[in-house]
Amino acid sequence: MLNISIHNLGEVTVFRCAGRVSFGYADTLFNAVAKGRSTWIAVLDLAEVTQIDAAGIGVLMSLRKWAKASGAQLKLMNLTPRVERLLALTRLRSVFETCSVSEMLDLLCRAFEQSQFANLDAAIEGPHRGLNDGEPVFAQSA
Repeated sequence: MLNISIHNLGEVTVFRCAGRVSFGYADTLFNAVAKGRSTWIAVLDLAEVTQIDAAGIGVLMSLRKWAKASGAQLKLMNLTPRVERLLALTRLRSVFETCSVSEMLDLLCRAFEQSQFANLDAAIEGPHRGLNDGEPVFAQSA
């Protein structure tokens, strides 16, 4: 079985996979990522993947092709030793972009900053408008 948790972080969506990326379950991963098209960066967190087979490798390749065609980025994160060995064995390790811890922190910080600016813009444009020609009214404490 494959369980996927989806975390939207602005332009980044993290797909946290747990279980088997194998025949019978691999399409679940493709459908989850491809339907999350609002994202520009799709990160597959593979830390809890217990098994991957040829169908799983096939779906990773299909996702790579989908990302290129749609203008998105696909990154793999937290590769287990088993997944790392399989990618090396199939000579596909260099085909996939991996996300290091520092890169992931950078992505998360950018997503957080974007969400803060979006919340600030919504607050300024929100229901707290005054009657001064559409200019926002801010209350100041003394």
